Amino acid sequence: MKKAFVKALALVLTLALALGLAACGGAPSTAAPGSGSTAGSQAGTPAEPTTLKVYTWWDITKFEHLQKMKEDFEAQNPDIKLEFVTVPSKYADTMVTKLAGGEIPDVMMLAMDQVPRYALSGMLLPLDDLASQEYKDALYPVVKDALTVNGTLYAAGRDVTPKVMFLNTKMFEDAGVPLPTEDWTMDEFVEIAKQLTKGSGADAQWGYYWKNYADQTFAMIAAFGGSMYAEDGKASVFTTDANTQKGMQFMYDLYNTYKVCPSAAQAAQFGDSEFAPFMANKVAMQVGALSTEANFDASGTAYTVLPMPTVNGKSQTSSFVNTWVIPKTAKNPELSWRVVEFLSGKEGQQIALDMKFGLPASTLVDTSAFEAEKPTNKYYVQALENAVPYPVNLNGAAFQTMFQKECESLWAGAIDPAEFAKRVDEQGAEILSK
Repeated sequence: MKKAFVKALALVLTLALALGLAACGGAPSTAAPGSGSTAGSQAGTPAEPTTLKVYTWWDITKFEHLQKMKEDFEAQNPDIKLEFVTVPSKYADTMVTKLAGGEIPDVMMLAMDQVPRYALSGMLLPLDDLASQEYKDALYPVVKDALTVNGTLYAAGRDVTPKVMFLNTKMFEDAGVPLPTEDWTMDEFVEIAKQLTKGSGADAQWGYYWKNYADQTFAMIAAFGGSMYAEDGKASVFTTDANTQKGMQFMYDLYNTYKVCPSAAQAAQFGDSEFAPFMANKVAMQVGALSTEANFDASGTAYTVLPMPTVNGKSQTSSFVNTWVIPKTAKNPELSWRVVEFLSGKEGQQIALDMKFGLPASTLVDTSAFEAEKPTNKYYVQALENAVPYPVNLNGAAFQTMFQKECESLWAGAIDPAEFAKRVDEQGAEILSK
């Protein structure tokens, strides 16, 4: 009788324990940290994904490649949901204010010229311990330079924009001017620009144009082998570097000696886009990047692509790199890195390349299909190898503002190259030595 009672009591306790474990979700969860699973969830109930905020200056609703990246990432990472937040203007300064005020994204875009400013101010998470050696080794040299500050990796490549020369084939055909070959020289470029500049008033057209942005100006400085800053970054080199001076003199002559460029006011009459005169068949040649093609294709503009004209037998161009970074105080850095690793890795970079929004930052991306798509695509890939990075500086934002203002006077012929160089270096010494 006693034994039967004990057996019955044991059975009751066993059932009670089993029911209690079921009510509490069973054994402790073995899900990996950051997977979105929680110990208190009921068995069989999917955990809510963790939402990570990605800040950009682009509106995701207007950029299909971002939509594709988001879709593919979430499909592969069901425990994470991405929310893109747009900061449409004054992005770099606005994000400094947001970070200082405690509004911390999980991931954010950042242009390469801002990486030193953010990194040296302690706002970015170093990525050396998160990024694999394979990732680091696969970066093109021009990209690795843009992502690294004082030997530490602070950013991952979003895409690369090496500069090439676009030619408006309709204007060439209408003028009966043959297209140059891929090994064309800067002297040939000038002669072609002269031939394609003609007319006045509503009938005016020009051989070449670039908008007064520092990176567009530097593309031609780079073609001449010039630079912008001294090696220590504490001064500019416009009065001391002969190649830089040749590039600035060349651009001054395009405007004021050869008169093959429209003024800013003349270009603006065709629209706000820097490529509006080209798309209106009013400018025959202009420096651009892979993403430029999307604008031309959408407008039905007839064009082709060539490398930058050679100087002393060498074609050299510049490249700008946009990046993904993780704020130093991000709540879930491991989850943030999973996002960055996808966006900057083989799959994300392939999406950017396939949808014509930039060249890949990594040699892991297969460019063979892209190059086979049309003959001129090879020039973009070649440019990844011979491009020099757009120069960055901790005080680069203030310098660029001053530089572009002085360039306006130079292009307008209000000052000559010697006066320009003197003014830029004098102001540069004060700005860059801080």
